[in-house]
Amino acid sequence: MTPRLNNPPSTSLRPRGYRRANQLLGAAVLLCAFAVPLPARAAISPSILAAEDRLFPRPDVVRKQVRFWEKIFFTYPATTVIVHESTDPDRIIDVIDYRVPSGPHATKLPVTRKMREAVTVRYLLRYNKAADRFAKEQAEAVRYGPIEQRLFDVYHSDAVLLQKLYTGQIRLRAQTGLADDFLSAAKSAQAYLPYMEQIFSQYEIPKRLTRLPFVESMFNLKARSKVGASGIWQFMPGTARNYIFVNKLVDERNAPEKATRAAAQFLLGNYQELGSWPLAITAYNHGKEGMARASRQLATLDIGRIIENYSAPSFGFASRNFYAEFLAASNVYQRLVRLHRITSDDAPVATANILLKTPISVAQLLAHTPLKKQQLQDLNPCLLPTTLTTHIDRPLPAFYEIKVPVNQAGAIRTALQLLDTNRYAKK
Repeated sequence: MTPRLNNPPSTSLRPRGYRRANQLLGAAVLLCAFAVPLPARAAISPSILAAEDRLFPRPDVVRKQVRFWEKIFFTYPATTVIVHESTDPDRIIDVIDYRVPSGPHATKLPVTRKMREAVTVRYLLRYNKAADRFAKEQAEAVRYGPIEQRLFDVYHSDAVLLQKLYTGQIRLRAQTGLADDFLSAAKSAQAYLPYMEQIFSQYEIPKRLTRLPFVESMFNLKARSKVGASGIWQFMPGTARNYIFVNKLVDERNAPEKATRAAAQFLLGNYQELGSWPLAITAYNHGKEGMARASRQLATLDIGRIIENYSAPSFGFASRNFYAEFLAASNVYQRLVRLHRITSDDAPVATANILLKTPISVAQLLAHTPLKKQQLQDLNPCLLPTTLTTHIDRPLPAFYEIKVPVNQAGAIRTALQLLDTNRYAKK
């Protein structure tokens, strides 16, 4: 089983046939043509376009980035890896396709993820080595093999681009496709976006910002990062504690509604301090202080100028592309809706919010109200597993809010009031 490596059409590159790369990974790698059609753009009303142009400007560098991320979110599935230029991501060099498309061994994933990653790393190293050869030997580098020839084919038709190749300004990276993951996330998001948009409207900030979790977590409630970020908004513990409960019993980063309120406040604070939504959004990834420094250093609020000219060790590919990823995610979600590729699942359980005015443990909640443990767990993902087991007798903090089935809310409120009355009487 061999991954296919392809040259898809893009704004900067057209198909040029196929070449074998057996010299790179033996029989493991094969270059071949695989024209992937670009997705049709969803129509947007003039009024929405006008509003977005004011709130979310798209300078040229951002437009190129958005085109790339729209392909990642809409066209390329997780079985493909895209090799592209790091500083100009829309310049796609190759697409590695790990699927076996037909025959008795046809499968979506013919090799393990670990093996795919290993092949991709080796392939990317080989491409960057080819770029180094062009910087040293210029056109003579094509003699080394098909990888060098492919790079030359991409850059030789434009004198400016060819000069970049010859002067060592080309760095390549690999990006896994996310189209299937994005579609699944868009379906999951149906349960959350209505109240998320309502919350953002309450804070008088653009509802479109509710699409940021596509970039942060793909609306995965259990998303956890290696550095400790959690939930669909991927808050770090220290940041989240400014807005919501994060302690040994409760982690409200994992409750979408509560985390969304925190995100609205956080984004509004970014905007009020930085003065533009592109900077406020980028600060979600790079930090408010980092974006303020970039803005001061370049004396601009223009996200395009910052992306092209700001230099800092931490302002890498992720930070430079974060705003464009948000715009692309928003566009692709709208496109999926217009193409009717998102269908609503069963309506979620109707819930009510109950504020615990005094500390109370899970054990007391279960003993004195109609609530069942499974209900409490399912409706309140911010309750940590130990809170429902080993720490079941430890009191939850006062003014902590729980979700309950709406048809039980009245009985639960009455039970809690009675419990509080009995406590007071005993005093």
